[in-house]
Amino acid sequence: MFDLLIKSALLAEKNQYVDVAVRDGKIVEISEDIQSPAKYVIQAKGKVLYPSFANMHTHISMSLLRGLGADLPLMDWLQKVIWVLEGEFVSPEFVRDGALIGIAEAIRSGTTLFMDMYFFEESIAEVAQKAGIRAGLGFGILDFPTRVAKTQEEYLKRAREFIRDFKGQELIFPTLCPHAVYTCSPDTLRKTLQLALEEEVYIHIHVAETQQEVDASLEKFGKRPVEHLYSLGLLTDKTLMAHVVWTTEEEREMIKEKGAKVLHCPESNLKLASGIAPISDYIRRGIHVCLGTDGPASNDNLDMLEELSLMAKLQKGANLDAKAMDARTALRIASEEGFRAVGIKAGRVEVGYDADLILLDPNKPHLQPLYDPIAQLVYSAKSSDIDTVICKGKVLMEKGELKTIDQEEVLFVANKWKEKIQGFLKSKILF
Repeated sequence: MFDLLIKSALLAEKNQYVDVAVRDGKIVEISEDIQSPAKYVIQAKGKVLYPSFANMHTHISMSLLRGLGADLPLMDWLQKVIWVLEGEFVSPEFVRDGALIGIAEAIRSGTTLFMDMYFFEESIAEVAQKAGIRAGLGFGILDFPTRVAKTQEEYLKRAREFIRDFKGQELIFPTLCPHAVYTCSPDTLRKTLQLALEEEVYIHIHVAETQQEVDASLEKFGKRPVEHLYSLGLLTDKTLMAHVVWTTEEEREMIKEKGAKVLHCPESNLKLASGIAPISDYIRRGIHVCLGTDGPASNDNLDMLEELSLMAKLQKGANLDAKAMDARTALRIASEEGFRAVGIKAGRVEVGYDADLILLDPNKPHLQPLYDPIAQLVYSAKSSDIDTVICKGKVLMEKGELKTIDQEEVLFVANKWKEKIQGFLKSKILF
């Protein structure tokens, strides 16, 4: 008896129809006609089967701040808008409700793993566990007071407690999230590294996002951001670096040497005018590249399908080379490379891999005729075409209906916070 059986799906990678059997969260058989019984059967005739997406960098609760401070550069957006609003509103309730909205959006767009950095991450864990989605969570560590902590010692103490509370859980795993080199002193970064080594967890950090950040790092430390992390010992194979837009040849070799991972966020980098990361060059060098959306307040969505399509097109355009990134590479970066970066065997429709899968409905004018399921996923499909989402063998959405989240609740909490935040904005002039 299988736990789940997907019948008659078009396997995108091979462009052939198959049945896929799942037991204990793993794919155990793929063949043309599986006759054994299953506890749950999905009739997938006419649907296309792909691996699900791994959103490797986001701040998912910032869904509640979506659209605010639009058209500002990064530091103005942060200092004049986001940090002011967070100082007023961030609480366990704010984070939980924002996560509910964000996770519903993430599932709808085919994501089954997200890596998050924010505040009160235990509230995000609560929502993620109920929704049945994977999450790597850690609250931001900074050198200035926030609603989470006031001092370096308090941040690190809370981080250690968070790690020990969530380590070893099935879907949730804790990380350490020093915010960036411009918000964390060398001493804070060293102590974060020491804690990461003691607890054997990943470090998730913003790196070289803007030219302004690079200039400030050179002025303050005499080193560029990647060089600075390298000198402190923070470049390791368990370091996940978001953005990495502005790097030199020497820094790229440092990243490759140490096996650190690059978390590419093209839409956010474009919207905030941060630049275009040289992703095709990173890949050519053998650097491990993953994909993320960044937060829904700087993107302004969590649509990984849109993100991977833009990623591929940007590399082609920036390099004046149509072969700079092909569709299969883009899909692999958005799926398998993300899971692999944090040691999860998923992101492939293959026996022995976790059943993190999506079914797409191609029976739409913009997807017909269907010649190449992977190329047309990357260049033609929309997230609204995603019909079914499965995380580790559990069905999170089927036929477009969320199974683990109440969409009416999502809309209710969104409106509740809109009224609160709009009331505050009327009393202030932020931008």
